[in-house]
Amino acid sequence: MSPLLNLPFNLQNPRTRLVAIALAIAGVLGLGFVLEYGFGVRPCPMCWWQRYAHVAVILFAVGGAARWPLVGAGGVTLAALGGASIAAWQVAAQQGWLPYPPSCTGGTELNVLGADLMAAMANTHVIPCNLEGFKLLGLSLAAWNLPLMLLTAGVGIKVLLGCKCK
Repeated sequence: MSPLLNLPFNLQNPRTRLVAIALAIAGVLGLGFVLEYGFGVRPCPMCWWQRYAHVAVILFAVGGAARWPLVGAGGVTLAALGGASIAAWQVAAQQGWLPYPPSCTGGTELNVLGADLMAAMANTHVIPCNLEGFKLLGLSLAAWNLPLMLLTAGVGIKVLLGCKCK
């Protein structure tokens, strides 16, 4: 092993990999909240769906590291693939290749009139998914999330295939 990679922990250990996944994804999730509450970048419904996938990855990774590495790695893999699917859909919709889901574009129909319409509009705070509120190096957050979730799923698969644990 190279002296540059002489780490105080063993990344070959499945539980250590699951802890690393949990910490990395928690950092990404935390960054999302910093962007939202610190800088006013409001998440759209698809962004929230990706956050739910992040939370699922964290929960499976922590559970796997604590007790059940195979179950945790399997859950991490599935949750990460789900998050990658949502990110891919959002990126494809941002490029005009796929439509957005109706919940992202205000596709629900209101059957109210007058003051009721104004009250309904005042209580609706949906951010449209086609509004890219923040870009990093020219890419939307969904575009960055896609390779991150694919990498996370890859690490989950590596833990599954290499785990010699119960």
